[in-house]
Amino acid sequence: MRSMTGYSKIIEENEHFRISIEMKSVNNKGLNIKIKIPNFLNFLENRIKTEIGKKIHRGYIELKINFEDKRENENLYYYNRNNALSYMKILNEIEKEFSLKLENKVDMVVKYSNSINKQDIEINENEYTEFIMPVLNKVIDNINEMKQTEGERLKEYFIDLIENIKNNIKDISYLKENVVENYKNRLLEKLNNYKNEIDVKEEDILKEILIFTDRSDISEEYSRLISHLEQFLIELDSKHNYIGKKLDFILQEIFRELNTMGVKSNYYDISKLVVDCKSEVEKIREQVMNIE
Repeated sequence: MRSMTGYSKIIEENEHFRISIEMKSVNNKGLNIKIKIPNFLNFLENRIKTEIGKKIHRGYIELKINFEDKRENENLYYYNRNNALSYMKILNEIEKEFSLKLENKVDMVVKYSNSINKQDIEINENEYTEFIMPVLNKVIDNINEMKQTEGERLKEYFIDLIENIKNNIKDISYLKENVVENYKNRLLEKLNNYKNEIDVKEEDILKEILIFTDRSDISEEYSRLISHLEQFLIELDSKHNYIGKKLDFILQEIFRELNTMGVKSNYYDISKLVVDCKSEVEKIREQVMNIE
């Protein structure tokens, strides 16, 4: 189980290249990848997104790559000797023609003779790819390791909260046996208060109690709730990393059963325990939103 929050940065270099790759990940409903790379690496953008998608299924990913080809720095400019000599010859002729001394002739040659030019470096895409992709995979593996660590921490947190819910559910299982008896006693007490004013047959009382028994029975909800809690724990132990959506679905089902139990029970002690359970479920759902 992995969270969707992580960060990784790697800087590597060899004789020819230097690269810095930085990746950040936060929670998101699906997989959204934002890439910032130098224009000359645009040929790699789809390959990079595909590589990330192989190892990360959910999250908002920001990736930034800075890349330097050291060979470009060494041979970035070239000197055109013929242009410089031709321009200097003209300057000398101007001095002779007008009997004057020009200042900063070298500066003029550099500025106007087009004697220093930038090389057009041919990009070797295969060479760049072979250097960049292994570094990218290291960054992805590092961020997944961080997400895994955070996921394990959240797993322990979820288990503790599920245990709290199970304890409350156990108490509810004891209390639900008292619901009908409690209602029967309250009903008889009310009828006793008005026994001189109204005439109620015993069969009517029994019918009312039976109706209430059927209406307030939470046995099915209780069984389904136990099943959902167990299923949640099974998913936590799953070897699959991408369980966030499934966990959220199970929690929705747990919340639905708790709501129904609270409405049907009509018993304060059970209602209070249901509220406590729902509070724990909300805590879990808050963090499950960050599970990949």
